[in-house]
Amino acid sequence: MMPAVALLSMMVMVAMTSTVAAGGRVTFPGKSAEDTTLTLRGLLTRPVGDGKMPAVVLLHGGGGMAEDRDAQWTQRLVAWGYVVLQVDSFRPRGQTVIGHDLRSIHPHTRGRDAHAGKSYLASLPFVDASRIGVLGWGHGGWSAIYAVSRDWRDGDAPPRKAPFRAAVAFYPFCQSRLVALDAPLLILIGELDDWALATRCERMRTENGSAHQVGLKVYPGAHHNFDWVGINRHEAGHRLQYDPAATTDSVEQVREFMARHLR
Repeated sequence: MMPAVALLSMMVMVAMTSTVAAGGRVTFPGKSAEDTTLTLRGLLTRPVGDGKMPAVVLLHGGGGMAEDRDAQWTQRLVAWGYVVLQVDSFRPRGQTVIGHDLRSIHPHTRGRDAHAGKSYLASLPFVDASRIGVLGWGHGGWSAIYAVSRDWRDGDAPPRKAPFRAAVAFYPFCQSRLVALDAPLLILIGELDDWALATRCERMRTENGSAHQVGLKVYPGAHHNFDWVGINRHEAGHRLQYDPAATTDSVEQVREFMARHLR
């Protein structure tokens, strides 16, 4: 008998195959934390069709690119009509996971990776450069927040000439404040998440020109990685557990949010 999780993943892939055009591994220029040139890697997937399409940059979690969760979300987004670029922030820097030091590759750096991915997408003839969003999980969700807001590293820098149109952060480590938020932000997190605390997100405030909406949905009884089908384990003392009800709702939340801002 095929395991239920594997069967589900195969069914999703088969159902989506007819919507996917050519894609594959790509490289594009980025910057290291020291501001030197770095070649980033990614996986590009696009829908079948002609004309310019909206796109989404995906930022993996602290464990690196997760084939089960990340691929499933890629297939959903492609089925909804989005070009998807999964950005690998770790392996180009000689790492596969981030380990216990969540700042060993700072989310500010990964926010810059997101913008490098955005620039790459904008250069493609089938992408509408004015309709690109970003979505991340865990450390990648934290990085997605940096991709649409500022911190002390930006100083008095002028507003970005080409900001993202929307950002989604799954169970991120929420900062105490959002400075000069330049795109709508949706945060989805579990009530019982003991790695990225929902209470931090509830206390987050916006300031300094942050005119865009911040949405927050806390799922009762849900843990970290609630949208990762089949996961149920402890890692570094934290509970990781799939929650089908939270996942179903989060899929609808993301679909509606992206449609509102990118379609």
